[in-house]
Amino acid sequence: MLNKHASGAVMIILGAICYALPGIIMSLAIGHGAHISNIIATQYLFSFILFFVLSEFSSNKKGVISPKEKGIALLTGVPLFGVTYCFFSAVAYVGVPTATLLIMQSSWIAPLMTSLIKRSRVARQDIVALVCIISGVVIATGAFGGHVTLNMTGLLWGLSAACCYSMVILCSSQIATSNRVTDKAKLLTLGAFITAICVMKDHVTISPFTTDSFWSLLTAMFSSVLPVLLFGLGMPRTSQTLAGMLVTLELPAAYVFSYLILAEKITMSQIVGCLIIVISMMIPKVSNALRYRKMPKVP
Repeated sequence: MLNKHASGAVMIILGAICYALPGIIMSLAIGHGAHISNIIATQYLFSFILFFVLSEFSSNKKGVISPKEKGIALLTGVPLFGVTYCFFSAVAYVGVPTATLLIMQSSWIAPLMTSLIKRSRVARQDIVALVCIISGVVIATGAFGGHVTLNMTGLLWGLSAACCYSMVILCSSQIATSNRVTDKAKLLTLGAFITAICVMKDHVTISPFTTDSFWSLLTAMFSSVLPVLLFGLGMPRTSQTLAGMLVTLELPAAYVFSYLILAEKITMSQIVGCLIIVISMMIPKVSNALRYRKMPKVP
């Protein structure tokens, strides 16, 4: 039997692997003639229903979310919709591995946004990580070899997804911090569903008995429900440093699944760039952990 910390680490690893699958599922869905607009809208409807059931019918409830925080959570559904729409658009142009690489630029965009909002100086380790991550992206796209393989339209969609994801991180981390993850998740997904209907109202058909709904349910499970539940259970059982490092497994998992399931060609430069990015994302976590250890303990 796994102990508490080991089981928490396993849950985080599984959650990171789940996040690597939506792009794969979307690629397979398009190959079977599914419509992206239907999948995006319906996946948030399924996610909301599942989180609503988990939240409302649970006996372990924590407080009540204020009307102001509910409004902010619903509005956060706008960038949450943007994450999915921009990411899937990026996948269509550059493939799953590169689209995942681009959306993970949120690892430096989010701290930069925080510094701009709070008007504070960016931490030194974040700057080092930023330089290393950008270097990893340049290597992965083949720019050092003089042959850039990244479609510029896909690049813009991928970076837009990263910016939207950073906004979701910043907003969700500030609202209803004392409430359960499922309580916030049902509001976020409801907001994303409403946004999807408003933005794509002329291209959305919601029906539970279509091929699109099947792919939507799969996408909802691996992009929203399972990761949220696994991270919600695993994070409290694992140190923040280890959890932050394990989450980076999403990127190599996307590369592996793309190769195994979609038969996408993975170049050596992509592998090297992926490793540099993963290691760079770990730098701030390790640095903070070492600094914490050196701090004198107050008796």
